[in-house]
Formats: sequence, structure tokens, C-alpha cells
Amino acid sequence: MSDDDLYIGPTVLAPGPKPPNKIAEAMARWIVVPLMVLVVGIVLVFYVFFSSAVVDGQSMYPTLHSGDYLLITHGVAALRRGDIIVTNVIEGGASTELIKRVIALPGDTVEIRNDVAYVNGTAEPARGQVIDPGFTVSRQPSAVPQGYVYVMGDNRPISEDSRYLGPVPIAGIKGRAVAIFAPITRARTVK
Repeated sequence: MSDDDLYIGPTVLAPGPKPPNKIAEAMARWIVVPLMVLVVGIVLVFYVFFSSAVVDGQSMYPTLHSGDYLLITHGVAALRRGDIIVTNVIEGGASTELIKRVIALPGDTVEIRNDVAYVNGTAEPARGQVIDPGFTVSRQPSAVPQGYVYVMGDNRPISEDSRYLGPVPIAGIKGRAVAIFAPITRARTVK
């Protein structure tokens, strides 16, 4: 008989395999695995399918408030009137990010009467826009060129939008706002 054939069993120096820890297994199954799924979900939502933007200012009030965090799509497949978009425009030689509502699409005729947009002769739907009767802007009818959209903020007295900047290029649109995700008290879909 050789030394290799002699096995005495677990000793202090070689205690053998530990018995399975049922509590640790339960924690891994009920806590660690769901946390990993949550982290993967957050990464997919915020980096793969969507991105985010922060509202800075009150030009979209009452729909959006300054400090709202928006979930936005990567680009836009098909714009619709009423969509809230995030776009880059050149203002004073620098690129500025704007969050505005699409009022008119390429080929539409838009006229502004006392801060109300008339698209192809029809007044825009009421969405709670803020209009100050003592300070309104009117613009003659004009056609929106191909490759551009006409945008306005919901808080008309303070919004710097297509009434002043002209139509914005579709190529500069970063995405469509789909939801407010923070602060949590304002979390909701965007319309």
C-alpha cells in the first residue's frame, strides 16, 4: 500500500469541501441577480435605446419645468406636429441645444397670429400654451422649407423659437422627448 492510497478523511490541515451555504445562495438568487438585471436594463435604456437631456429654463412651461430630466430617442424616424424635440441650432456663432414643440412640418404653411400658430390655415391644438395678451408676436404666412421644421415653446412670451430663429434643420434634431424621469415627483410621459 502506498501513501497515495491512504486517506484518513478531513483534518485540520485539509478540512475538505465546505457544506453549501443556503443563506448565501438565497441572497444571490433574490438580491444579486435582480440587481444585475436592473443595471443591465438601465444601461440599455439610457445608453443603447435612449439618451437624456435636462430642461434649462421655462420656455416649455407648463409642459416641462426647468430641471426636468428627459428621456429622448436617438434621432427621429418620422416627425409629427406636436412632438417635443431636442435640437441643436447655431445662435451667435455657437451651438445651442433647444427643447421645443414641432408646430409645422416641411411643406406646411405657418402663420402666427397673437402667438397662436395657424398651420395650413388651421389653428394649432390647445396644449396649455402660455400666451400674454399684452405681449404677443404675429408673423406673416410662410412655407416651411424641405429639411426643416417650425418649432415653438409652450411659454410663448419667453420662448426663443422659430418666430425669431426661423425653421430649424431636421438634421440637427437629436431626438424626440418621450418621458420625464426625474425628479421622481414629475415622472411621466411627455405629450
